[in-house]
Amino acid sequence: MSESSLTAVVRLMQTLTAVASFVVALELRVMLRDGVIDGAWPAATLRSTWGWRARFMTPAVFGAVPVVQGAAAALLFMSAVLPRMASLSTAATAILMLLSWLTAVRVRGTMNGGSDGMLFTVLLGLTLATWPNTSDTVHAGGVLYVAAQLLLSYVRAGLAKCRERAWWNGDALRAFLEMPAYAVPHWVPRPQWLLCLASIGVIGFELAAPVAMIDARTCLIYGAVAWCFHLATALIFGLNRFLLAWSAALPSLWVAVQLLHR
Repeated sequence: MSESSLTAVVRLMQTLTAVASFVVALELRVMLRDGVIDGAWPAATLRSTWGWRARFMTPAVFGAVPVVQGAAAALLFMSAVLPRMASLSTAATAILMLLSWLTAVRVRGTMNGGSDGMLFTVLLGLTLATWPNTSDTVHAGGVLYVAAQLLLSYVRAGLAKCRERAWWNGDALRAFLEMPAYAVPHWVPRPQWLLCLASIGVIGFELAAPVAMIDARTCLIYGAVAWCFHLATALIFGLNRFLLAWSAALPSLWVAVQLLHR
């Protein structure tokens, strides 16, 4: 794979990651404003677990996190679209990683589960992929790390569903559709046979992730199906962070398949 092609993929991932990070910053700002953070994760209860990190959890300091996060996301976006600012991308992703870690400490884990974990993975990979004065092997390795974690995320999810009978007969999907927290639109069809078919389709799609490495065409097809899958979950369940995080990670598969078949 040529250096120019790798650079193009990295810039695409940076652009999508910047958008995802900016949305995360906006959501965190709203949650802080509305008191959701302290309501769900009371500082009085968690303070004893913070140790030396407690100094960063004060309202004045942690309240600035979404502002800095938004600024770093904007810097990452500009570094991706403006070649003269490309050298600033590593600093932007490193800052976003630090703030993601700080947020995870504040809420004792990932606030939005797998989406926050995947976004952190992408940030780590992009930091390695743009680290200055480093070999092309390290740069490619950063993107390959994202691709490996992406494929593993699908396979692990598929294997977990395989062990649950409720996923084979559609009951698990029905339970998700009926959860008030998701506010699933009424237009979503819910016949049992269709839920069963959809559940089996999801399992098959997730377990089939390694086929993306067969060749370039298969990679593009699987990537398109994966993006449509995440779009559907965003429209039905409101899981917008999953769409954004996995959109930022999906281009890494192109690098992986190109290096595998060069």
